[in-house]
Amino acid sequence: MNRSPIRLSPVEKITLCYICITAVYSCCFAGRLSCPYMHLGVRAAAAAFILLTAWCEARKLFSAWRPATAAIRYIFPFAMLSYWYPETYYYNELIFSNLDSYFVAADQALFGCQPSLEFSRQAPHPWVSELMYFGYFSYFFIFFGTALLCYLRRKETADRAAFLFVGSFFCYYFVFIVFPVTGPQFYFAPPLNEVPDGYLFCDVMRFLQATAEKPTGAFPSSHVGVTFIVIMFIYRHFRRLLPWALPLFVVLVCSTVYIKAHYVIDVMGGFVSAALIYPLLNRLYRIIDS
Repeated sequence: MNRSPIRLSPVEKITLCYICITAVYSCCFAGRLSCPYMHLGVRAAAAAFILLTAWCEARKLFSAWRPATAAIRYIFPFAMLSYWYPETYYYNELIFSNLDSYFVAADQALFGCQPSLEFSRQAPHPWVSELMYFGYFSYFFIFFGTALLCYLRRKETADRAAFLFVGSFFCYYFVFIVFPVTGPQFYFAPPLNEVPDGYLFCDVMRFLQATAEKPTGAFPSSHVGVTFIVIMFIYRHFRRLLPWALPLFVVLVCSTVYIKAHYVIDVMGGFVSAALIYPLLNRLYRIIDS
């Protein structure tokens, strides 16, 4: 049987690094963490899956299904993001207690009001609400659409795209774990945290928020930060898509404040952090890939 060395892709390597670092964190705070064995068990299972699929490919097992196994290896780190994000809620008050009051004060000092409350109050129209919810949802189109396009059409950029996109989320998750900021939708009490009704995308996003959202991850805005990183990637590798992606990005940025997911200071933090994370991950990718 032909054998080749076990090769992990850069995104698999950075995923294993995230698993190991947060596993150590879980052990350090096991006495204060709810269900520490569950968190460690998920990490063990995820690491085992990554290593097992890489081992099977190196040993030429299931060679007839190689395109499917390659796709699974590419998709798995993305799929796990849906678990890693809400999990930060269980970690984020182990060091600091809630910090929202400081961000409310920062917005008040900068703008003389609370933009996250005033935006929807000044534009309470259903079509505006629908546009904003669509903008917030377009994050999935931009992020996953670009990753899928790389895998299907630009194999030479797929590894880099996966590493940059998933790695950027991990950078934000580390911040979310340390700094507990929930955002206006959780910090303000009803009716202040309510958003005007819209139509289809309003219902879709409210369903997603009710089922998957946790009071965590407001600062810096990963919605803005990760999408800005994707926009920079598109500018470099898929420039023809920029006229389509940029308008969506502008609406997305506005939507984060309108639907009360973020304070304006979170949005600013998203831009600044993305400008730092993008070159850092690009350099780290070159090191790991070599």
